[in-house]
Amino acid sequence: MQLQLSVIVASYRRAEALDLCLEDLASQETREPFDVILVLQAHAQEFVECIKDKFAGRLTLQIAEFQEGLGTSRARNTGLAMARGENVAFLDDDVRLPKHWVETMIRFFDDPAIGGVGGYVDHPGHYTRARKTVYRALGLTSNRYRIDWGGFNVGAATHPASDQPAEWLSGSNMAFRRRAIQSVGGFDEALGTFWHEDVDVAYRVRQSGWKMISSGKVAIDHYPSSINRPPLHSQMRQREKSRVLFVWKAIGNEPLWRMRYGARLALHAAAMTVIGVAKRDLRIPLNVIRGGWEGYRDLPRARAASASRAAELAAVRSGVPNQ
Repeated sequence: MQLQLSVIVASYRRAEALDLCLEDLASQETREPFDVILVLQAHAQEFVECIKDKFAGRLTLQIAEFQEGLGTSRARNTGLAMARGENVAFLDDDVRLPKHWVETMIRFFDDPAIGGVGGYVDHPGHYTRARKTVYRALGLTSNRYRIDWGGFNVGAATHPASDQPAEWLSGSNMAFRRRAIQSVGGFDEALGTFWHEDVDVAYRVRQSGWKMISSGKVAIDHYPSSINRPPLHSQMRQREKSRVLFVWKAIGNEPLWRMRYGARLALHAAAMTVIGVAKRDLRIPLNVIRGGWEGYRDLPRARAASASRAAELAAVRSGVPNQ
């Protein structure tokens, strides 16, 4: 029987969270064949051997081990290269899944027009109803997964019962037809070690002509691990720095894109000022501006790196060595 789904989980040092995620995958209620590809970075060898023993006979595992962190894009590309399933899914290691997740995700791809599916990502105990309302009012969230006038990706605060068209997908819970994601070259490693690699690859799949949706039927719970997660003010700097390359890809061919991006960045910094005041850390909005400026200043190099990798992949696909 053809392998229907390869589930790729890249994990950097989060042993406890990963063990819970694997337990959920091993408990899936489905007759459809699927395998799990682990890209393990800086995990103790004792833990690797433990999960091999624990999930033997319960999961079909492929494991790639690395002594150091690869960055999210490279780690996911490593898993993608190992995938054998008709479809590939990507999960963060600190998420929890319902037992129907695999079966439901596979069924979406019965529609031959669908190239990508994203599940809603909830944060139990973290985003209360009041907090979601405030984030929506500040423009930090939306009613769906969309890319706005300034090239910013805005995610859903909640998800309706019906499926929705999506312009991007959350990397902690997304799946693609394997040939669709491979045809666009996988994840762009020029974006940096983290942030926006999911937005970018989903956007390119959609732009290549595939239908893409988000759904509450494959919703998961995300319990962000504190391991490897820097303070929010540090996250903001890296997040906005990586965002600029994606914004250029999304609206760089449209009139006044720099002004649109600058205006949208200013609005985002204003919204994050509210968050900064609430958290008593004004480095949060300051790093939004700082990261945006650093990303804009670094854009020529990032564009060149992105184009170079795209050329290498095109040469590989055509069988012509890249000169």
